[in-house]
Amino acid sequence: MVEKIIKKVKSLPPLPESVNKVRMICNDPEGTIKELVPIVKQDPMFTADILKAANSPLYGFSRQITSIDQAVALFGMGTIQGFAISYAVRKSFPIDLSPYGSTHTHLTEVSSLQNALTLQWGKNQIATHQAEMMTLSLLMELGKVVASIVLKEENKDRAFTQAIAEAETSEEIVAVEKEHLGISSEWIAALMFKHWQFSEKMIEMMRFLTTPEEASEEIRKHTQILHVVKEAVPFTRPLCEACVQSAYEKADRYGLDAETLHATIEKIRP
Repeated sequence: MVEKIIKKVKSLPPLPESVNKVRMICNDPEGTIKELVPIVKQDPMFTADILKAANSPLYGFSRQITSIDQAVALFGMGTIQGFAISYAVRKSFPIDLSPYGSTHTHLTEVSSLQNALTLQWGKNQIATHQAEMMTLSLLMELGKVVASIVLKEENKDRAFTQAIAEAETSEEIVAVEKEHLGISSEWIAALMFKHWQFSEKMIEMMRFLTTPEEASEEIRKHTQILHVVKEAVPFTRPLCEACVQSAYEKADRYGLDAETLHATIEKIRP
């Protein structure tokens, strides 16, 4: 199955030129919001998506956001890059998450929750690679798209669906994926990012997301933050009580701000 997954990842279409322009600006140390806005404005549907997100109660911005310039400035370059990549993926090929008993709408909702929690709780706990971490917070579940394709092609989706229905926590989801696929969806996402030539730091963060203790010291705290976010907002049971409690415990163990985590989770709960 792992070889099949690798082949499937290598066959993925390249990201559109507009997304590559966004990436180039975001990854340029001299890149600015002012340069980014005109690229975003080229696609009215993408612009509408960003404005809709900016005015969602999830992000808790203090005023109504009416211009894309405001929205891009408030979200920051990392989140806008994540929006651009996830938007491009939705347009590039059909997303069928039925093996997970889910839909692309649920994928968007979970990714938004993970991004909002990272933006409001995790971002200020690090001083470096903030943009990369924020981008990843919107893309952590993308590996499930390829996993679903392969499961259906191999006619193994039915058994997987039955098993994943019992999984609540992030760790339980990973265990089911490894049993049926031989690899976690986080590792699949890391392979996707390598295929699309993401930065080495982003690939490393994604690769060690489920085992942050194995990450290099430079990005270990970033990986711990994303791990806690996924623990609180797992794909199958986002913000379930057991998941949230586990997230608090891990945040405390990692020396992260568990008190602010609690307040932020209460704020973003639907």
